[in-house]
Amino acid sequence: ALLEEKASAEADVHALTEKKKKSDSMNADMIDQIATLKERLSSSDASVQLLAKEKEAIESEKTELLREKALLETDAADTRCQVQALLEEKASAEADVHALTEKKKKSDSMNADMIDQIATLKERLSSSDASVQLLAKEKEAIESEKTELLREKALLETDAADTRCQVQALLEEKA
Repeated sequence: ALLEEKASAEADVHALTEKKKKSDSMNADMIDQIATLKERLSSSDASVQLLAKEKEAIESEKTELLREKALLETDAADTRCQVQALLEEKASAEADVHALTEKKKKSDSMNADMIDQIATLKERLSSSDASVQLLAKEKEAIESEKTELLREKALLETDAADTRCQVQALLEEKA
């Protein structure tokens, strides 16, 4: 009877030893899982902080782009005023040249001062044409930049929305 009890006790010890090994193995697995989850949580926290900083940077860039856009719009308005003034000056210069040309046809003799005035007016007209063309090109470039800024603004808003979605997903994953 003692041998049977001893054999039964040894079987119980052996079963308990196996259970303890399984329990130890499960505990080790759980400890590894907890460590992995802690690492992921830490990584998620870092990602959330990074995304928050990126969002802040994007908002700052957006504000700067809006300020630059306003400046460009002001510059474009100023350029339009300058072009209009130059067109009026050109029309005036053309009228002056025409009037002087008519006087030249009617007059048999024209002095050197009159010839110099006509040359000066022609230079002004040429300079005005060049200025008008240059200002028109500058206006076109400004409008192109404005279009690019609006496109970039749209991209930034899209990126900001994506960032908010990613942050929300990370917060949900963290929860």
